[in-house]
Amino acid sequence: MVARVQTAEEIRDEGNAAIKDQDYAKADELYTEALQLTTDEDKALRPVLYRNRALARLKRDDFEGAQSDCNKALEFDGADVKALFRRSLAREQLGNVGPAFNDAKEALRLSPNDKGIIETLQRLVKANNDKIKQTTSLANKVTDMEKLAFRGEAKDAQQKMTALNNLLVLCRESESGATSVWNQGAIVPFIFNLINDKTESEELIVTGVRILDETLKNNARAMKFLAMHDPDGPKSARFVCRLMCKRNNKEYVDGAGILVQRVFNAMAKMDRQKEMKPDPEVAEANKLWIVRVILELQEMLQDPKVGILQRETVIDLFLKNLMHMDGGIPRGWSWKFVDDRGLLALLDVASQIPEQCDYPVSAETRQHVAICLQRLEEDMVFDTKRTIFKERVDFFFNALISRATDDEEGHKYRIKLSCFLITMLQGPVDIGINLIINDQLTPIMLQMAASQNHLMQGIAAELIVGTIAKHERAINMLKIGIPVLRALYDSEDPTVKVRALVGLCKIGAAGGDDISKATMKEEAVISLAKTCKKFLLETEKYSVDIRRYACEGLSYLSLDADVKEWIVDDSLLLRALVILAKSAGPLCVYTLATIYANLSNAFEKPKVDEEMVKLAQFAKHHVPETHPKDTEEFVEKRVRALVEEGAVPACVAVSKTESKNALELIARSLLAFVEYEDLRGRIIAEGGTVLCLRLTKEASGDGKIKAAHAIAKLGAKADPTISFPGQRAYEVVKPLCDLLHPDVEGKANYDALLTLTNLASVSDSIRGRILKERAVPKIEEFWYMTDHEHLRAAAAELLLNLLFLEKFYEETVAPGTDRLKLWVLYSAEVEEERLSRASAAGFAILTEDESACARIMDEIKSWPEVFKDIAMHEDAETQRRGLMGIANIMLSSNKLCSEIVSSEVFRVLVAVTKLGTINQERAGSTEQAKRALGAAEKFGLIKATDRELYERENNVTTIQEE
Repeated sequence: MVARVQTAEEIRDEGNAAIKDQDYAKADELYTEALQLTTDEDKALRPVLYRNRALARLKRDDFEGAQSDCNKALEFDGADVKALFRRSLAREQLGNVGPAFNDAKEALRLSPNDKGIIETLQRLVKANNDKIKQTTSLANKVTDMEKLAFRGEAKDAQQKMTALNNLLVLCRESESGATSVWNQGAIVPFIFNLINDKTESEELIVTGVRILDETLKNNARAMKFLAMHDPDGPKSARFVCRLMCKRNNKEYVDGAGILVQRVFNAMAKMDRQKEMKPDPEVAEANKLWIVRVILELQEMLQDPKVGILQRETVIDLFLKNLMHMDGGIPRGWSWKFVDDRGLLALLDVASQIPEQCDYPVSAETRQHVAICLQRLEEDMVFDTKRTIFKERVDFFFNALISRATDDEEGHKYRIKLSCFLITMLQGPVDIGINLIINDQLTPIMLQMAASQNHLMQGIAAELIVGTIAKHERAINMLKIGIPVLRALYDSEDPTVKVRALVGLCKIGAAGGDDISKATMKEEAVISLAKTCKKFLLETEKYSVDIRRYACEGLSYLSLDADVKEWIVDDSLLLRALVILAKSAGPLCVYTLATIYANLSNAFEKPKVDEEMVKLAQFAKHHVPETHPKDTEEFVEKRVRALVEEGAVPACVAVSKTESKNALELIARSLLAFVEYEDLRGRIIAEGGTVLCLRLTKEASGDGKIKAAHAIAKLGAKADPTISFPGQRAYEVVKPLCDLLHPDVEGKANYDALLTLTNLASVSDSIRGRILKERAVPKIEEFWYMTDHEHLRAAAAELLLNLLFLEKFYEETVAPGTDRLKLWVLYSAEVEEERLSRASAAGFAILTEDESACARIMDEIKSWPEVFKDIAMHEDAETQRRGLMGIANIMLSSNKLCSEIVSSEVFRVLVAVTKLGTINQERAGSTEQAKRALGAAEKFGLIKATDRELYERENNVTTIQEE
């Protein structure tokens, strides 16, 4: 069967539906897809699509995109009122008040009765006057600061630094500030002069680069910056890309790298941080610039004049921008990169090591290349593209192996070959393993191990380690690899010894945590762990490089429960791991995170079905065996020891990596750490929340969920103003709302609901942020669940807190939904106390609105039975809140009050008024019942008896106590 291809009109209709559902990101994508199916001849459809996409982009705060789409719509019809109005709104947000005013004025001329346009025009008149005053003031400020920062009028370096910081603040405060500082590009030569001045301090130069970065957040300015040095192109692309080579300190290189990232964002109109996908039309229009920038960066990969930091930044720029499947520029550019010489250049970098390199690299460069190669291979989504990728890799591999002869020149290529294979085994693993099985490779590996060259020995040991990918492969490697590794382990060179140690550890741990598949005796495994410890503890004697290999060895052994216990019982070893994390950083991210994840049992394990185990044993299948030291009691002890000895700061120190898998391990570890409530305060204080927030954006899919769940745990049972102070309270809302998904486990859903409930109690602005994330439909899904008591109650409590936001309150009482009805019906729940309490509170709040009272009585035909159940509820607090709602209805109008008085509910209310004197727990209910009857008295529907009047006058009861 062949799938039917959708038309542009059908996709447009889907986009319109997404707009109605407030899913603006989806609408943006659908309108873009529809536009790609149209041509310039579709003069009726294209302006509608542009106009609609402008609305979606306005809602997503993509004001530049909205303005651009309105411009295109107006090219078809200059009198398009909606396009004019939406362009006015976009320009207003961009700070272009004058043009926004003109658009609104023209729109009003075409549609003089549109209230929205009138309100906008009134707002813009005031804003325009304010802007004139502000611009004059801002221009003066910028001029004064420029004189001090760039024109030599500062009396000293401190005043110059202050002026630069002031300019940076002006850029960050508003778009108009950034526009004034940019000053038609006049700021750029000043900053270039600052960068080129060898006498200036690094701090001053970095601040200058940051000022430039803030101005280039605007795509139009970024494109002008790119073309500024040479409008024809190549020289300008070279100049911009090579700006990072002007200085060698990390802060400067990072800042200059961000400038190139801003250029990529502008060339394809994308922004990974804002989750804005690239616009194919913009990328097509800028394709020559994209080619120039990619080719320049590609050339920098193998340029001996380019430093280590700059080369690693270039690789990261490819990693962030080249892969369409990973949020980079539109599909096709990664394929061109592979087809041309880009992939071969990356593979060449993969074959370099610091001890023998054609251009500067560090031990960390390999990690950058491995991740980039892995993502690049994943972006080859078609078989033909994967074939080309593999052919390029095979070509490079065969070229190296043909030159890896047994002479001095050949030894150099043997090292290159081994380094290349090690990198492939850390990146696109499957391709790396296929290369390893080449028959020519084993003799080369063994010859390198047997040589007297320590570098060759160490590389050979590391390659053997890389080949042990699975348990079965480890068993095969026992025959060849163990004798070689043992021989290398006896080396006097610590670099060779530690790499061989890693191999032995990997073989020793090949059975994983299944004790029935152990490849070594327990004593041998502990002995290897002690050797790893020796390397790790002697920080003065051994380099960071040697210690990170020891950490890697320990990470393999940490699958064994006995080794886990041995590690956590040694506080010196735990501190040594933290010290390594702070000095090695991302170099040891995977290994350290693996140790923490293994020790805290952070990986999900399937529940054991005893019947299936018996069946498997009967059929003589292998059944994994769990170690007795991996129970919850042991895990808790280990987690407490890790947190106590600084595991959280260690995770923060190693987390600046592009490896999503490594970040997932950190997220899993943090989730295991926050499981224990008394540890959460320390985790927050040590930067756990900030790290989790970053992981929700940068980790793998599972890692994002784990990090968001950790955030939910941190805020579930704590004061949100302490757990998430200041701006952080707003930042955590999105990941928590994303956690509310049916595919996510119930425990994570529940914790997210609790934390959002706490946040919703803080302020209207946070409640508004929850609504902005379109969380209400997700929350209501849990509210409707009849088979999940706790999720249902937590959802009700969150919705209750959201009712304090006027906008949500009005949406709830407005006709057209069943929300109001559910608040009343759920108040009568008997079995679920939390749900009934929250619902009764919502019922009481909502009945403060007269129209809501009328709707309740009109839409709930069974209201007498429901009200009776509420008024007679077993839970005293639910009863009190529910009676408050009933009293509110009776007070709202004579008509509604008379209906209740003429029903059985009246008799119940009378009975409840007597409860407080004989049951103090129901005193609150009695007060609310009296309030209800007071309403009936006020409307003259009932009259107090002489006995009642006597009781009120004398404040006594005439009911005889039992």
